[in-house]
Amino acid sequence: MNPIPQTAFDEIQKEIERRSLQQNNYRLHSGKGRSQAFGLVNRRCLHPDFSRQCWIRPYLYKLLLDFGDTYVRPAGVDFNAITVNENYAATKHRDKHNTGNSFLVAFGSFTGGALVIHEGDLSGVHDVCFKPIITDFSKVYHSVNDFDGKRFSLVYYTLVSKRPLPVELPSVVFENGSYIFKRGDVPITNGLPHPLKGRKKKTIEMNKEDGEFIVSFE
Repeated sequence: MNPIPQTAFDEIQKEIERRSLQQNNYRLHSGKGRSQAFGLVNRRCLHPDFSRQCWIRPYLYKLLLDFGDTYVRPAGVDFNAITVNENYAATKHRDKHNTGNSFLVAFGSFTGGALVIHEGDLSGVHDVCFKPIITDFSKVYHSVNDFDGKRFSLVYYTLVSKRPLPVELPSVVFENGSYIFKRGDVPITNGLPHPLKGRKKKTIEMNKEDGEFIVSFE
């Protein structure tokens, strides 16, 4: 694929550097650095919904959507989720929650940091700085070489879910000087309602046979 102009990443990088990504405790064992999911994410025992990062940083999410509409969808990759990496050196892994092709591209001022694909037709070392690569990362092991400097990357993909997606997804709009979410014409400030929200815990017991905790609600 043709390289993407560096200027296409300027606003995204500026917004990430203005406020560094939060630490993702779920990815501490798959690499070093900061990595967060935007768009749809799976929720344990519930339907997928927009990630917490979307609600916290709607402007960054809007920038990611605009980039996706300009460069990702025209490249033939549909998506409903985006991973943003900040100085994240991923160890060898497969993306188990993805389905179909993903679109990956890195940007920033860094040396090293090549993408290594360990199997398949694209196996080898790839310079992905401003140079996108498209493949099914759920089927191939891949990792990132060590690097120096500021390295950012974006991965656009389709989320795998065993539960139906929300019927109506919210949109991001600019209103009264800030970016907000709306579902239809109604402003919203958080995700889909949790069925246990507001219910007090009644008992916490341990199942002696398997050692699991059982939580009951009023």
